[in-house]
Amino acid sequence: MSTKDFVHSLGVDNVTTSFLDDMNKLPLVISPRFDDSLEFLSRWLVVNRSWVEEQMLAYGAVLIRGFQIDTAPEFERAISSLQPNLCDSYRGTSPRSVFEDTKYTFSAADVPANYPIGQHVEMAFLKYPPRQLYFGCLQESKLSGGETSLCDFRKVYQELDPSVRQKFETKKVQYHRKHPKVGEKWTFDVGAMLSWHQMFGTSDKQEVEAICQEEDAAKVKWIGPNNDTFFQEWTDEATQLHPVTNEKVWFNHAQVFHWSTFPAELWYAFIRMRDIRFLFRCILLSITAVIKYCLLGHRMALDIRFGDGSPISVSEMNQVRKVVHKNMVFSTWERGDIMCIDNFSTSHGRQPTYDFGRKILVAWSNPHDKTLSCTSSTADNKNEQLNDNLKKCCDMLFDDACVPGAIEATPNSSPGSTLSSEEAQDQKSLLSIKVDKKVLQKELYTNDTHLVQAPV
Repeated sequence: MSTKDFVHSLGVDNVTTSFLDDMNKLPLVISPRFDDSLEFLSRWLVVNRSWVEEQMLAYGAVLIRGFQIDTAPEFERAISSLQPNLCDSYRGTSPRSVFEDTKYTFSAADVPANYPIGQHVEMAFLKYPPRQLYFGCLQESKLSGGETSLCDFRKVYQELDPSVRQKFETKKVQYHRKHPKVGEKWTFDVGAMLSWHQMFGTSDKQEVEAICQEEDAAKVKWIGPNNDTFFQEWTDEATQLHPVTNEKVWFNHAQVFHWSTFPAELWYAFIRMRDIRFLFRCILLSITAVIKYCLLGHRMALDIRFGDGSPISVSEMNQVRKVVHKNMVFSTWERGDIMCIDNFSTSHGRQPTYDFGRKILVAWSNPHDKTLSCTSSTADNKNEQLNDNLKKCCDMLFDDACVPGAIEATPNSSPGSTLSSEEAQDQKSLLSIKVDKKVLQKELYTNDTHLVQAPV
């Protein structure tokens, strides 16, 4: 291949790969080698879609950096090239608004920038959370803070104290969800800021109930003096098995819905950034939270307890937070960045900042039925179902005619790569394993219509 043809090709070797630091491989960074245009990126993502998804699966997140992306429509064009099945239905917790001239691109969270958002997998409390998330940066924070932090929730599951983990898995978790007719403005309870009108896009109660029934959500109750406050209660698993890798994952919203979260996250922000304003707010809101939720018995608009209704103690939550923060990675935004996240393995959160010009946007893939992946507490009874679903997931990931020659075009053959030869060889080995898995899946389909227990 001539130099000219190589430069204009869409092979994997026409980008460079690296990591943000030598100590952590979350996320993998993809940068342009020759062409940083949106046109090239969009075409490259279409051709290399399966390869990028493989990296998301392996590393938990992929950061696309250094391309010319300046507007929300340009972000959506790039993301649509990677994930053509985006979703515009949002049943999450934070107020969000769609960007002009886009259909699937929203503000990441319409709450003050100095509010911390604890680590979570998006919509983990729903039956149908999105399979993948895509964040973008139109304006980075000029002051300290403002990072979208990441955490591998597979590691959280592995490193959590076994007694605490077992208690969550045995008792499960109970969610209370309450949204007012009109969202509150002056509160640190983010869930209370989101009205049910905004969440469902309608003011018709019957339509809201029909939507919830269609989405197989918990039954809706209308409470309050005027019966105009939306309320749901249900019990859910605290952990999940990853739908593709079969790994156990910490998969609940305790880090966000527990009443001690807001002051605790402010304390961690102060420790990391040494901004005295976070310490003052931590002290003030700690006192407020203890009075409101402990002494007066109020509950958060979005509240979590153990499945039997007993409270999750602050001590238990602190053990969870300790493991989460131990494994957190702080990715400082640059304009034009796109962060692609495997929502079934890797959490995200927001570090507070006093730069209110920060502008982060988000899109997400179509929802995935998490009950198709057997939960870790009932895994032994659902092996047959898991095998069927693993076959389907492998089909989606590996049966793609657009997969390039990724093994031959490894990152260490690119002079612009920051990967060491050893790290590049690791990637090559990983890709070889995945290709072998594709061949295995095709053989299973061809030769054995009754799939036996797959090795894990």
